[in-house]
Amino acid sequence: MVKLGIGREYEGEKNCIEALIGLVRQKSYERRSKKREQDFTRRRKMLFTEIIYCMLSMVKESTQNALERVFPQLQKENLHMSQQAFSAARQKIKWEAFEELHQTSVTGSYQEEWKTWRGYRVMAVDGSFIQLPSDAELIKYYGGLGHEQTAATALVSLLYDLENDIVVDAKIRPIAENERALAEEHLRVLQGLDSYKKGHKELIIFDRGYPSHELVKSLSDKEIAYVMRVQKGFIREEALGGAKEGRVMLGKTGLRVRAVRIPLTSGEDELLITNLTKAEMEYGAFGELYHKRWGIETKYQELKQKLETENFSGRLVDNVKQDFYAMMTAANMLVSCVREANRKAHKKREGERKPL
Repeated sequence: MVKLGIGREYEGEKNCIEALIGLVRQKSYERRSKKREQDFTRRRKMLFTEIIYCMLSMVKESTQNALERVFPQLQKENLHMSQQAFSAARQKIKWEAFEELHQTSVTGSYQEEWKTWRGYRVMAVDGSFIQLPSDAELIKYYGGLGHEQTAATALVSLLYDLENDIVVDAKIRPIAENERALAEEHLRVLQGLDSYKKGHKELIIFDRGYPSHELVKSLSDKEIAYVMRVQKGFIREEALGGAKEGRVMLGKTGLRVRAVRIPLTSGEDELLITNLTKAEMEYGAFGELYHKRWGIETKYQELKQKLETENFSGRLVDNVKQDFYAMMTAANMLVSCVREANRKAHKKREGERKPL
């Protein structure tokens, strides 16, 4: 039995896809995913697993290869249903069922080989707005932007593994919620990872909208390394003098942090704070390290192409959450399939190179 960092325990999974197979085959998963005990108990056109399959297959990110492995029994059937029947069936499933799928895709991904940078798992946290179908219920729940706030919009926040292309945690919330509070939720998920519990070194990069005395203290207390870009005034820059780095005090908190000044081609300086010591990270590495944060911007661009308004398959609050977590699951499934294909190609090349 392998104890996974997030979610539950599954037997024998070696990667993301096999972890998902282990989950969807469990009757207990179906039981806790249904809104009512009597749902999906009689033979109907669409069973529980078939709805899950269809939800994932609707996402552009999905790969047929991955879906066939998770749902092999469904490949022999032609699944046909009306939009009305599909809409009615999906309402019987809790949106948390899709969140659990995503969580399982994460734990499965970390059963595979994964990369570090200088011994750290390097991640980034960032938030973004996504537009939703302009429905009155969605505007009421998530909020609206634009003229007279009529464009239904949600706030999305990701904890993203930059080196391994894994969406480690994802939240979709009303736009009024605080991004720093969501960052704290991401940290709790990170603490649930088995690798974190075993003492693996974690490093998170934050953009300048995140720094706060409370978040800095929380990261330090959890022994999570961080690099944050800060706005002018967050620290007393005069304490650095003309030096490129130094130790500064954060207000009245009593916390001393390392401040690093990176000159930009524009002639301005980028100011970073971190709890990494000089022994752990030399000054010259911070330019490369902070540049890695661009990976989460690229991931958002990639995801938003699939999360456009017309790609949401329902107009209810729970439908949006179902679609969102199906998207996050499919994104990790695709990465897992690509990694597996690359490993097989590498193994084949290595075999061809062996002398006869």
